[in-house]
Amino acid sequence: MSADRITTRVHATGELTPAQWNDIWVLTQEFFDVERDHAEAELRKRQRIALFHMNDALLGMACIDVFEERFRGRRVTAIATGHVLIRENWRGRNLLQKLGWRTFLGERLRHPFRPIYWFFDTFSYKSYLLLPRNFRDFWPRYDRPTPADQAALIDTLAKHVYGPAWRVHLGTVARSGQKRMRETAAPLILGRDSDPHLEFFARANPGHADGDMLVCLCPLSLRNWVHLARNAARRRQQRH
Repeated sequence: MSADRITTRVHATGELTPAQWNDIWVLTQEFFDVERDHAEAELRKRQRIALFHMNDALLGMACIDVFEERFRGRRVTAIATGHVLIRENWRGRNLLQKLGWRTFLGERLRHPFRPIYWFFDTFSYKSYLLLPRNFRDFWPRYDRPTPADQAALIDTLAKHVYGPAWRVHLGTVARSGQKRMRETAAPLILGRDSDPHLEFFARANPGHADGDMLVCLCPLSLRNWVHLARNAARRRQQRH
């Protein structure tokens, strides 16, 4: 029924209502150990916040910033996401992928020939797994080193976003001490036959449980979008 359809609405952060902020806080505290004042202060710095609803229930959210950077004589666009939270029962429905495509199209129409990248940080392996489960090209990764040009671009973007908290030699952002994942939200348990992507995440960001964040980059190229579309179609077939 159409009444049960999941809707995605992207709001300018300054236009969110008190009721929406309350819903965001309820969702946030399910995943993060953080004080509300700190969480909201950080969220209010973001340009836009996408909210995923079914009827009146908030299923998930994602923050979106878009900024330009000059890199080696050329302008690039970065679509930076953060505070990406989806309740467990609603994962695997390509909500973030559709939001990413929608955001990308808007930027592509504004800048037809400019390189566009997805740029984000994470202390959750679940966010990191969005890369290998959807895209062909992304960094960092376990099976090959980050190319020099891409490493330099990550450094440029990270300096812009994180300032002195960025640790280029580790590829991570130092913890704030005010926000961390709840132990029940995304525990990373490795075994003998663990996914190599999970093992890599644990090695690359050993302080993730305490709030250190791994910085990731993904070119939003035609090849990557085709790869994502094929993976999304496969997941739809598996659900049916």
